[in-house]
Amino acid sequence: MKKLKRIVVGIDVFERSNNVLKRAFMLAKENKAQLFVVQAVQIPWLAMPNYFDTGEISIDKSGIKKKIEKKIKRLNTDGKITCSVSVKEGDADDVILYAAKSHKADMIIIGAHSNSKDRKRLLGTTAQKVAHQSNLPVLIVKKRVKGDYQNILAPTDFEIQSKQSVLFAKNIFPKAKISAIHASETIYIEGPYTVVGYDFSHYNRLAKVCAKKNMKDFIKEVSAEKGKVIDGKLDSKKVILQYIEKNSFDLVVIGSQGTAGLQALLGSVASYILNTSPCDVLVYVPKD
Repeated sequence: MKKLKRIVVGIDVFERSNNVLKRAFMLAKENKAQLFVVQAVQIPWLAMPNYFDTGEISIDKSGIKKKIEKKIKRLNTDGKITCSVSVKEGDADDVILYAAKSHKADMIIIGAHSNSKDRKRLLGTTAQKVAHQSNLPVLIVKKRVKGDYQNILAPTDFEIQSKQSVLFAKNIFPKAKISAIHASETIYIEGPYTVVGYDFSHYNRLAKVCAKKNMKDFIKEVSAEKGKVIDGKLDSKKVILQYIEKNSFDLVVIGSQGTAGLQALLGSVASYILNTSPCDVLVYVPKD
């Protein structure tokens, strides 16, 4: 895989944008990439009649741009990273996705942009829309940036997009250790509607043995540091989230085929992880 060359960074300078910019500069330095920082501004009442005759409503794009450039100057102290800044009117997700297309970007970096304490609402609307619609890898920054990613977790179903996501992560985060995890499906059926004569415990044992073999092959193929098969119990997505919370992971990597939207391609487990993971998330989408 080739290195990243162009990265679009979607920020909101009026929110907590420092961590997004810090992560973007760290990744740009590691990969010698160019940054395109984009700020979207929107005035909902622009289309409304002007009953007060106050003249045309305008926004100080130049002032916003200078504020962003000031932040960037503090991060790009040696001036080695080429970085351009643009402020565009429109919905944030549309502006970011259009910028990625026009700049022929290799990746998008955005923040979670949600202050809610409700775990299910950790991902803001803009981040959700960009992740769902992007045809490029999207890195969603949720945590405070303390340094390079050290420990990366890759939940896997052993399919090709999962393998590609790990290889992509290894390519752009060469210093990090990557661990794979698979939540083995477990069938618990008891009662009057249980299939007579079918040994589900035997099926579960065979499924776990098969998963462990697949994991061994997966680790070898992607050169991951280690892999683990865990009991998915009755809800594998919650089991995976608990595993993420109990361990010191900096980033979770999930894969997508990238042709019809994240929800359809990743399924409920991956979408749940995307929204609820306490650490950063990289959604890998094969670039067209």
